[in-house]
Parts: sequence; C-alpha cells; structure tokens
Amino acid sequence: GLNQHTRGVWANNLIYNIHLLTGKISEPGNSPFSLTGQPSACGTAREVGTFSHRLPADMVVTNPKHRATAEKIWKLPAGTIQEKVGFHAVQQSRMLKDGVLNVYWTQASNNMQAGPNIMQEVLPGWRNPDNFVIVSDVYPTVSAQAADLILPSAMWV
Repeated sequence: GLNQHTRGVWANNLIYNIHLLTGKISEPGNSPFSLTGQPSACGTAREVGTFSHRLPADMVVTNPKHRATAEKIWKLPAGTIQEKVGFHAVQQSRMLKDGVLNVYWTQASNNMQAGPNIMQEVLPGWRNPDNFVIVSDVYPTVSAQAADLILPSAMWV
C-alpha cells in the first residue's frame, strides 16, 4: 500500500493536500484517511507495542524510563528489554527467508496476500521447513492457511 512505499509520508501528504484543495473532505465518500487494516496501526500495533521500536502505551524501546516501566509492569528483571530497535517487517521477512530468523509470529496482517514482493521475499521464508510461522487472525486468511500454527484472536467493532 501507499503507506509502505519508501516515500509513503510524501505520497500521503499529496493525497491529503489534493483533498483539501478540491474540498473533497468531511463528506460521505470523500476522505483521504485510510481505514487501516494491513496491519491496523492503532489498536493492534501502536497501543499494544507490537512494532519493533515500540512498547505499549505509546512508549519506545530507546527510552530507558519506558523500558524500566515496562519491565516493572511485566515483572521482568531490569535490563531485559533491549534498547536497540528491532527489525522492521520487510527485514523480518528477509531474515526468515535467509534462515536468520526461524520463528515468526504475525498478528492481524495478511502477509502472504498483501505483503511486499511476496513470491521473492515472503513465500520462501514461510515455506522453509526449518522455520515456524505463527498467525493470529480472526479470519481464515491466506497467511493463516500457510501458517504452522494459528492462534485465536478476538475482534470488536
């Protein structure tokens, strides 16, 4: 999608500006704002800390106070959470393909159908018998069908 493009922020700004300039905003059928779902950036990612650089409650792994707070809440020994940012989604797919990453858990994101460059970047890692792929989703997606394990998810609207 547009958000995953290397110039995604710029592209989104262009779309917002076109809508503002033409007055096509705040009316039914006229909105530049996406209904995210690949993955849901808010409820299933940002607030609960599933991005590689974030912790729950809008905290980040690079902030020592945030790491200490999360470790205390989770009853983890001090220093358990690494200060280094984890790998982004595309890098995770490449690491899975290259055998560097052997266990992969994806939530509410249909990687096998909506990921970037699926045949070259995603499929080889998911089909490698040395890897173990876990999917949490509320629907029987292509990714769920390709997973080694499906964990249940709850959905609310």
